[in-house]
Amino acid sequence: MDVSGEWELLPEDRAETIVYRRIGGYDLRLLLLRPDQSEPGSSPCIIFIHGGGFTGGEAEMLLPQCRWFAKRGFACVTADYRLMKMEEERPAADSVTLDECIADCKAAVRFVRRHADRWGIDPGRIVLAGESAGGYLACAVSALHDLEAPGEDTTVSCVPDLLVAYNPITQLAGKWGHWVQDAPLPDEPPVAEGEAARRLARFRRARRLSPLWSLTERHPPLLIMHGLEDAVVLPEDSAAYADKVSELGVEVRLELLPGSDHAFALFNYRASDEEIGHALETTLKFVRRFW
Repeated sequence: MDVSGEWELLPEDRAETIVYRRIGGYDLRLLLLRPDQSEPGSSPCIIFIHGGGFTGGEAEMLLPQCRWFAKRGFACVTADYRLMKMEEERPAADSVTLDECIADCKAAVRFVRRHADRWGIDPGRIVLAGESAGGYLACAVSALHDLEAPGEDTTVSCVPDLLVAYNPITQLAGKWGHWVQDAPLPDEPPVAEGEAARRLARFRRARRLSPLWSLTERHPPLLIMHGLEDAVVLPEDSAAYADKVSELGVEVRLELLPGSDHAFALFNYRASDEEIGHALETTLKFVRRFW
């Protein structure tokens, strides 16, 4: 590997830390790495969203990927978002909610687009890439067009020009349903009394928060990669997502990786250098097809 795998900013990184959103007592950061050698004019940009099961992780986790792509002419950003708190496998009463995590990630994309000139970024060449829970959030930003936090400035699009998802969660049925909050979404009516009404409302909320069930022709071209040995997020979910996006006439590349487990693209975890290198090279080839 030709870059440092450190999960911290290094003196040699051409980096800037920016607070892109202040909300609920949080100062949410973007870590921006400028390209080592810029092309004439504005650079394409890759925005990374980290994983961590919605409750952990930080922007620094994807700095190695940023370094790798910065060496190849990309401006790179890795973003914080608010993290959830769980109690007995359910969102705590004072936890942020999934829709708020999505709102943060939408705001991050909009912030980069809105200030693209400041960093020499081409606002029409934005890649959004996410891993695991970050893959879910990247897909949600790309697919959940009718889900916007109150007061958001939607005049700048949050939909990336390309989407890259590594072992993403794509739907919230089954094992992932416990991440869906009991409280209504901002534009939902109050839930009727009774257990049946609450369960039906949660099911409908889970569907609405599931990128797999919200796909339209507006979806950007997609690269989706998944390890066949992944027992955390089933590879069949990525295959179903890719098939549905393809049926809409959107270009898709699905790559299922024999022998690879969850988090095959993550430095300092359990993936080999060969697995990480393959994920990076595959991503670069996919993006270069368009630009």
